[in-house]
Amino acid sequence: MYELLFDVVRYAALARSSWLLVGLARMLPVHLRARTRRWGIPELLALLELFVFLALTGWLLTDSPALPAPTGTSWLAVVLGATSAWVGVLVSVWAIYTTVRGGVILDGGHFVKREHPLVTTGAYGFVRNPMYLGILLLWFGIAIAFRHALLLLAAVGYVVPVFLLYIRSEDRMLAQEFGAPYEAYRRRVGSLLPRLRRSRA
Repeated sequence: MYELLFDVVRYAALARSSWLLVGLARMLPVHLRARTRRWGIPELLALLELFVFLALTGWLLTDSPALPAPTGTSWLAVVLGATSAWVGVLVSVWAIYTTVRGGVILDGGHFVKREHPLVTTGAYGFVRNPMYLGILLLWFGIAIAFRHALLLLAAVGYVVPVFLLYIRSEDRMLAQEFGAPYEAYRRRVGSLLPRLRRSRA
């Protein structure tokens, strides 16, 4: 059972890597057809995270990381980590489902498609950036499950700052594209954490 929980974490990483590969294959054609696209330091750092995560998944699937000895603390860590990782996957899938229902497919990078609506319901009514929330939960879930200091350092020192920069850049782009409706949405819905008390639009 103990080792099976680590497999659960590995499958969560594999799930994200599967849609990452599809997204990377679609990225260039989608960006070429977009009405607005943005490339800068935050976008390049976020793009690098995709390849880092693919490498992390490959490493996890080779059984390279040594499993912590099955102590009470290790059991707690792997249960919390597996839960966090799969909540991250489910939040991400909810975000994908929401956008497909809203008439647009999520793709990697900062752009606005010609047919891109402003999606504010479903996962996007919960937080403005459910995909990024899901990815952060997955990173932290893996690091906690394996009790791996380097992975935790990568999540805290690289992934979190990059995503915060990326979100700021995305907020500016969407405010320029959608104007007042986006500003009202931004006041009403939190970026990565749901707001307990929503401000009025």
